[in-house]
Amino acid sequence: MFKVENLKKLRDELLEDGNDAYLVFTSDPHDSEYVAQHFLDERLFFCPFTGSAGTLLVTKDEAYFYTDGRYWIQAGKQLEGSTIKLMKDGDPKTPRLTKLIKELKLEKVAANFSMISKSYIDNFERDGIKLNDKDYSYLVEGRTELSDSKIFKLDDKLFTLTSKEKIEKIYEKLDEEGAEANLISNLDDIAFILNVRGRDIPCNPVFYSYLYLSKKENVLFINPEKVDFEIEGVKIKPYDEVFEFLKERKDIPTLVDVGRTNAKICACLNKIIARKNPSYLMKAIKGEVEIENTKRIQELDGLALVKFWKYLEENIDKNLSEYDYAEKLKEFRYESDQLFDLSFDTISAVGANAAQMHYEPTKEIHSIVSKKEMQLLVDSGGQYYGGTTDTTRMFNFGNLTDEYKHDYTLTLKSVIALTKSIFLEGVSGVTIDMKARQFMWEEGMDYKCGTGHGVGYILNVHEGPNNFRPKSRPGTEGIDAIVPGMVTTIEPGVYKNEKYGIRIENNLVCVPAFETSDGKFFKFETITYVPIETRGLDLDLLTEGEVERLNEYHKDVYNRLSKLTKDVKLLAFLKEKTRPIRKPQKKTVIKYL
Repeated sequence: MFKVENLKKLRDELLEDGNDAYLVFTSDPHDSEYVAQHFLDERLFFCPFTGSAGTLLVTKDEAYFYTDGRYWIQAGKQLEGSTIKLMKDGDPKTPRLTKLIKELKLEKVAANFSMISKSYIDNFERDGIKLNDKDYSYLVEGRTELSDSKIFKLDDKLFTLTSKEKIEKIYEKLDEEGAEANLISNLDDIAFILNVRGRDIPCNPVFYSYLYLSKKENVLFINPEKVDFEIEGVKIKPYDEVFEFLKERKDIPTLVDVGRTNAKICACLNKIIARKNPSYLMKAIKGEVEIENTKRIQELDGLALVKFWKYLEENIDKNLSEYDYAEKLKEFRYESDQLFDLSFDTISAVGANAAQMHYEPTKEIHSIVSKKEMQLLVDSGGQYYGGTTDTTRMFNFGNLTDEYKHDYTLTLKSVIALTKSIFLEGVSGVTIDMKARQFMWEEGMDYKCGTGHGVGYILNVHEGPNNFRPKSRPGTEGIDAIVPGMVTTIEPGVYKNEKYGIRIENNLVCVPAFETSDGKFFKFETITYVPIETRGLDLDLLTEGEVERLNEYHKDVYNRLSKLTKDVKLLAFLKEKTRPIRKPQKKTVIKYL
């Protein structure tokens, strides 16, 4: 889709309008992390990078693409020959976007205000940069149409609270904040509140809409043709009517998350109470029903991955590709009638490809998996009627170097260290992230991403506010406390360009630990049930306690998964992959006088 000529078309428009530059976002009007192809098409038209995050700045003479550490390697390769300069967001050597704009002396910078939040604009203004509202997406040729698929209601048995009960709780929070209404723009919050799901964004069971809640009226703004059932207590209005609707109620005190609501919507209201949506934290804290269902589907998901592992080992000499294996894993997941989608496109990366954190093979572009390589990294997950999964495992099969074994073992030590944390109430993921990184930091190593993220319930695989990261930045998540009911991934790794990538990922649920005179303490329970590859571990680097913890985990995995199948060969394979390991005994040297 990208051509260098597309940048010229944009620059011609900038000159005609008197603008110095244009910002192109990987976004949509709802601040979604993953967006419908319709919205992604604009960035792809002006930039060849295919990953899920990044901001493009196009000036009259140059173009700069900012993306975070997950994508530096991928972006470096894909931007070659494009005339676009890679800007490594988060690298101390890279100036922040606002600083670059000042250095380039760009006075008139255009941006589509429906694609950015009010807070985004406010942050720019605090840095002395005033953005002007302009949408150049009309230049995009062959833009994909938005989905017209219908939304679907989930069984109330899958939830601790009904939609009506959730809305009542939101009313209570509005009263506390002195608000009479709540405008919700975030798609996963809307799906959570209504116990309804959709198919507008691949792998994210959400639907494009706005939700307005007040004790006087509850209104869902959506394409009416997408709704063929009644949503109790909620009126349906066309999606585009939200602007006029809000203008008519502009003086009603309305709670709005200005950090996640686009600026054009915010401009319709005069009395905004800027707060996080009450549903945001409600959504992150799973109830008993959600947690039990998640454990159930994690077992189903774990069995699919064991079947995949067995298939991989039986076919490793058949020159199948990363894409072939990703498709096969998909087949194993779909053997369960509880699965309705993947939770993201499978990352199946062999050898050096795995150094790209979000590498995704395609039917056309992929590498062959063979024993000429050392390992295959598979990061994958499913959307089930009962939960959302996200698991990464390493499959080690080639001639493993000592360097690889060392790094693989460090990664497992990192997983264990954070998993066994016990922490005081009020502690955030920023506080305890170091427990995962300590072993790598001691050797001058680091991975350029967070250690983990919150996981939705039959919802987006990435969810806030809970996560693990080494430091927080103003306006970003990670400073909120981790509390019981939150599900968070832990996925440390080692990524060495042109060599290999390593990642091990489990899902953890926060649970109470104990209470003393000093306060309440919490801990984690692992709810991913997939064996961890023991081939490649340097047992000399593991403590007895770490070995025992891995053995206990494998015992739990076997007990849970063995009850799901009667396949004798599969059970034998599972038994082998969960067998206890032991540290080598040091030989005793007897000296004779």
